[in-house]
Amino acid sequence: MYIQSEGNRIIKEISSLRLRKNRDRLGLFVLEGERLVNEARGHTEYIVAAESYEGSITSNYTISDGLYSKISDTVNPQGIMAVCRIEEQKLEAKSEAPLYILLENIQDPGNMGTIIRTCDAAGADGIFLSKGCVDVYNPKTVRSTMGSLFHLPIYRDADLTEVIKKLDVTTVAAHLKGDKTPYDTDMTKGIAIIIGNEANGISDELSKRADRLVKIPMPGRAESMNASVAAAIMIYEAVRQRR
Repeated sequence: MYIQSEGNRIIKEISSLRLRKNRDRLGLFVLEGERLVNEARGHTEYIVAAESYEGSITSNYTISDGLYSKISDTVNPQGIMAVCRIEEQKLEAKSEAPLYILLENIQDPGNMGTIIRTCDAAGADGIFLSKGCVDVYNPKTVRSTMGSLFHLPIYRDADLTEVIKKLDVTTVAAHLKGDKTPYDTDMTKGIAIIIGNEANGISDELSKRADRLVKIPMPGRAESMNASVAAAIMIYEAVRQRR
């Protein structure tokens, strides 16, 4: 079907999904680019292509290049986008020694996307996001996940203190007051790794709930470390120990 009017229902819906309140209300989000659209197969409501798109993906709707550029969120669009369903997850333990990641107030979309990709690569069993985290369905976050968004359970707007009670695993928090390093901490059994806000770290309330506070060695002069890098170090120390 060819669409040429900005007043069309599909165009209005896609435009509205730039706002989180509309994504939550409709249970939909937008992603762009051939790789992401391919990764999203099975999760899509419909696919929209620009008139000049010459790729291999079949779309439900075709629109003019000018109209596509108006609803696109990317600087150099590939001319293909999909509207996908937000699928809420149910907590299910998938292994005898599960590896969970708890994120508190992560604000940067790039950091969030990188952490999700790292969790995917490490075979994590799930990611829990506090209510203060950047929306995982924010277009910038979606792009930075590179498709990993669809590969593991992600639980949004979680009460992390309640999550800790339900998971029944050892909780290990990255914290500047940690008395051990990740390398001196047993991560071979079921664990939940807690990573805090980029500027403020983990809240006092949540750090008190953690079974262990660990500090990543920083022999250099930097006072802190990027949240996604800290998460990767912690996650892959768990992977190393388990191998």
